Amino acid sequence: MAAIMIATAFGCVALLCVISWPFFDDYRTAVKIQSAGAAAFALYFLMLGSPTAAIACLISCSQLVISASVRDRYVVTRLYGATLILLAFLSIVTWHGIPSALAFTGSSLGTLARLQTSTTRMKGLFLVGAPFWLAHNLMVGALFALGTDLVSLASNLANLVKFFVRRGVSARASTSSSTVSITEPIAILV
Repeated sequence: MAAIMIATAFGCVALLCVISWPFFDDYRTAVKIQSAGAAAFALYFLMLGSPTAAIACLISCSQLVISASVRDRYVVTRLYGATLILLAFLSIVTWHGIPSALAFTGSSLGTLARLQTSTTRMKGLFLVGAPFWLAHNLMVGALFALGTDLVSLASNLANLVKFFVRRGVSARASTSSSTVSITEPIAILV
């Protein structure tokens, strides 16, 4: 009973992080919130007996710390590559069939997302990786994580839609303002 309560507490922290990070346009803030969520998920999956997912989350957390602290893009890219090799090795060591493959794939796509310097591209790549985590969480019975996946999908989609709508409105505004001049007469009939 205590393990379930502890797992639920870590799930709540992770859920809060997943809900909140997509609403931040500042990259460093988004990375910090994601890092806290990744650490909470690592403990959550460990409590549920899913070691590959727990390791994937710890590696995600280390990648986020790298992103927040290392300024040299070349070094960051190389360190992320090293973490992908480590993830592949540890996925084999902790292998438990299809759930391990799903956790590895979802985490690999998350790695690509975290390498982005644009939060928009980051959110898009997380959307691509989400179905793998969703399938993993269904298979291992990580219901709290499943709920978090659904919230993550909805919030990332909502923010991407907001971005593209805002981008479309500003593009239309700049197009219409550049084609009509106040000093030129506007013809009603052509």
